[in-house]
Formats: sequence, C-alpha cells, structure tokens
Amino acid sequence: MAATISTKAFCKCLLHVSKYPYCAVNGVFVADKKTFKDTREVKIVDAVPLFHQCVGLAPMLEIALVQIDTFCEANGLMIAGYYHANEHIRDNNPSPIALKIADKIQSNFSDAHLYLINNGKVDASCKKDTLMVYQHQDGKWKPLNNANFKLEQEDSTCETCADLLKARAQEDLMDFDCHLDDITNDWQNGALNERLESYS
Repeated sequence: MAATISTKAFCKCLLHVSKYPYCAVNGVFVADKKTFKDTREVKIVDAVPLFHQCVGLAPMLEIALVQIDTFCEANGLMIAGYYHANEHIRDNNPSPIALKIADKIQSNFSDAHLYLINNGKVDASCKKDTLMVYQHQDGKWKPLNNANFKLEQEDSTCETCADLLKARAQEDLMDFDCHLDDITNDWQNGALNERLESYS
C-alpha cells in the first residue's frame, strides 16, 4: 500500500539525520487515523524523532512509544511507519535493530513501512530518493521501489527542506534522547512545527 508523506514529516526526518550526521538515528512516522479508516490511505502527517545515542535500548524505546501512543490517541493519529539512518555513510541496509523495531511497529499496524535513509544522498537537494522503503512480506522486510510512497508536494517539500537545512533549523530539533536528558526539551517539537507550517 502506497503512503503519502507530508512536508513536515519528511523535513523533520532529514533534519534529525542532519543534526547527528555521525550517529545512527531513528524515529517514527505518524498518520491520520480517520483518513486511513475512511479510505485505507496511509497519510503520514508528522515524524517523531526517537534517538541518536542508543537507538535500540529497549526501556527507553518503550517509554518513548508509550508517550507517542498517548499523544496519537489524543490527536486522532497512529504510528504508521519507522525511519532509520545507519551510523556509516555507505551502510544502506537495515540493521538488526532497525528490523526489530520495525517488526514491533508492524505488529501493531500491518500496513507500516520501514524507511531507511540513504546517508549518501542526504544533502541540500533533499530528494525523495533519500528514503528507501521496505514492506513486510512473507515474514521479512523486502525493499520496494519508491513508487510505493509519494511526497505530498514533492517540489515544494524538497525546497522547504533545503531552506531549513541552510538555515540550520536542525539545531532546534529535539528527539527523545534530548527529552530524557532534560524534560524541558520538547520531543513534540512545537516551535519547529510552527516554523514548518509557515512554509505551507
């Protein structure tokens, strides 16, 4: 099933990678629950950055996912995908940790996809092919071609992401590692969301 990724979700995902270029990073994509219920379309509306230090640490992941689930329930959303970037620039295969977390998400939402970030393509052009998409089939995660997802407005999304990177907006992004270090750091990224919405 094809998914549509919003400008906000795509940009936050790439800002997360750009803030920690020498680390593995991960996060989840959240989708509009009503749209999926009515049309079976996976409309990804936001990204929630998870970690950049210990991306697979189970207790911290459980805490984060519980908080995100609560946020989703209150806002008519659902966790609908997982994104991951490996630590090394030439490593473009899903790691065992990425596969395990994606399995957990897919067990709760069968249409979830795994999005692997191609580190070698993270640059100011911010093209769609920066994301490689995987689908769970026959008990395994298998790569799909990028026709299986689309950016909401591809040209303007790429321009927005490039503008944000040039303005160093990634410095304002907070993931759960930041939040767990200091709970005043907003994992929902309210200020960054407002900045992103000003582009639409």
